[in-house]
Amino acid sequence: MAFGGNVGRKLLAWVRPGQSLSVTPADRLSDTMTIAARTIFSALLIAGLTAPAVAADLPRKASVRPANVADRCAKVEPPKGTPEVPGGDIFGFTNPTDIGDPCEWYFASEHSGFAGKRDGSFLALFSKSEVAYTYSANLAFAFSAFTAYNKWSNVSVLQDALASAGAGVTVTEWDKLAFDGLSGEVLLRLVARSPGQPFALVVSMEPRWSRIDLANGTGYSAEFYASEFKLFLDVALTEHLFAAMNLVYVAATQKYDIPGANWVEGSGTAVSLALTGRIHAAEKALVEGVFLGVEGHLLSLFAGLALNQNIGNAFYVGPTLAIAFKGGRMLNVTWTPQVAGRAYPASAPGPFDLDNFERHQFRVKFETPLK
Repeated sequence: MAFGGNVGRKLLAWVRPGQSLSVTPADRLSDTMTIAARTIFSALLIAGLTAPAVAADLPRKASVRPANVADRCAKVEPPKGTPEVPGGDIFGFTNPTDIGDPCEWYFASEHSGFAGKRDGSFLALFSKSEVAYTYSANLAFAFSAFTAYNKWSNVSVLQDALASAGAGVTVTEWDKLAFDGLSGEVLLRLVARSPGQPFALVVSMEPRWSRIDLANGTGYSAEFYASEFKLFLDVALTEHLFAAMNLVYVAATQKYDIPGANWVEGSGTAVSLALTGRIHAAEKALVEGVFLGVEGHLLSLFAGLALNQNIGNAFYVGPTLAIAFKGGRMLNVTWTPQVAGRAYPASAPGPFDLDNFERHQFRVKFETPLK
């Protein structure tokens, strides 16, 4: 399914000492109202976009039956000759445009990991449990809960972030499992494949709340709010070769649970491209399909909600593996090491941005229909 991953965690490590855009107590209410207004505006925009799809799918009065729910729930078969991209999460971190079958429920368990900083030791593991409902062929909703495990020691950039927030705290190591937060998502298909037209397009918005530090990845207690805006595109290149592209924009604000800490604002973008090939296919078998591929994604971080000042970029490339099981179940595994990056300014010279990002990113995801 195209339901969102941990994109926000990959993008939102924007705050470093000397780079924070601090918000004074006098401005806090104004900034909070601004963020709330933008979130409400975004929600209204999505609602406006989805309204025609919802209206088209709502039950209509008829002389014979009061509600034509069967029409909305009927699986829409594409016209003969329409290029096909297999359903499920086959591209790695990059999301497909598949949003599921109408009137079906889905569950996904997603486990993402981030490892390696410039110094010390660093590991962060995030688990996302998601329940999704496909309202119609063009509209779906999802709700997710997160847990986080952060383990690090003697990482200078994390120690400095905590020491410079408000009254400051001195922490040299961290090892804690915690409830992270919640998110909701709405997905709208704008373009469907048809004969002679191999592309499909889906847009999505996912508001996110967290009770720990996602900006720097320390795991320390914080209040965090974000909204992710996503565009998913995929295409069938041949009968067994498929490609996808994602564009993501994230805006967020956070305040540490430290006396005197200010609200800080940041934003980020992600551009990802993925290519995967079907190397095994067997209908009605335990394993119905196996996909091997490669993907790359460019992550950029900015101070300010409107991409005000670029503070870091990182480019990741790595292999992907997806296994389709009988019954619509899918296992997706991906690992992408950072191959190039730069921080502005960097705490030390080098070919990577290990101040804002990690050396390795990996994920295991399993999804299944709830039937």
